[in-house]
Amino acid sequence: MKNLKSIIKLTLLLFIGTTTYGQKHVLDSIYLQINSNLELNMAIYDYNNLAITIEKDLKNMQSILKVMKDIPEKTAYLIIYEPDNLLSINSTNPVGKIIWGKDKHSIIEFKNQCHIKSSSYNLKIQFNEIEKLISDSLIHCIKEVIDSTNSRKHKNSRFFNYTYEGENLIFNKQLDKNIGHTDILTLKGGVGLNLIKNQPVLDISAELGIVLNKKGLWKNQYYLSYNHLTNFGENSKINANGFLNIGYRYNSSNSPRVENWVGLELGYLVSKHGNLFKENTFKFGFNWDLGKYISVSPQLYLSGDFTEFFPALRIGIGL
Repeated sequence: MKNLKSIIKLTLLLFIGTTTYGQKHVLDSIYLQINSNLELNMAIYDYNNLAITIEKDLKNMQSILKVMKDIPEKTAYLIIYEPDNLLSINSTNPVGKIIWGKDKHSIIEFKNQCHIKSSSYNLKIQFNEIEKLISDSLIHCIKEVIDSTNSRKHKNSRFFNYTYEGENLIFNKQLDKNIGHTDILTLKGGVGLNLIKNQPVLDISAELGIVLNKKGLWKNQYYLSYNHLTNFGENSKINANGFLNIGYRYNSSNSPRVENWVGLELGYLVSKHGNLFKENTFKFGFNWDLGKYISVSPQLYLSGDFTEFFPALRIGIGL
């Protein structure tokens, strides 16, 4: 019972650690060029009521800027706006940009910048004239681009490129691209060291699974696996037992560069030798990947029509 309490505590610690891990994930990115007058780069974190939210934020920011009297006229500046919280204007340096058209390109220098930081999006605007930033046409253009992107949203995270020529919105399809992962099938193998009934038990394991992405991040995995466990019985006889498992893992990280997989697994004894396990033995495990090649799994074995149970712990390498 003492061992069981220890493993339960470890499981809770692992679970708490995984629920506090992660950061904001970019669902899609948008680049918009408006008649060589404005350049916009947007990272979208949440599509829910996005057009309404941006319209509200821009109108609030524009109303503040229209009454401000200390906006620099001769020097470059950066506007930082946090909706319903903060607006500041600071000196900055001009930014040179290459502006692409249908058949040609030109170089333009944007003197001023505006950065809007919201919980559902992040918008950066390059401009020269403040009148372009506070015009109603800017809001109209952004809403039209969001509507266009909504019709093209995909399971994968994407980069969308748009250009305004006059009043015509052009979607540059040739520049559209996936910027995340796709669904994959996995076949993995590994070895593990188990502590079962206070005995060291080695295993060789294999796994076949499918990993599904959500907006370019690998988020959900379903798999079948087999554990071939070996231990020493009486007279140093080697006993082999086999468990067939089904499992599920979830990646709690919101970074495409760092993964943090946790999951649950249910197994059944399909091959029995020796006295380590009884007939009709099940196991239930909580899995957590400590790194790319190391995992830890507190486990609970149940046998004898669920009248007998005992805890165990597995440290895996590769799987």
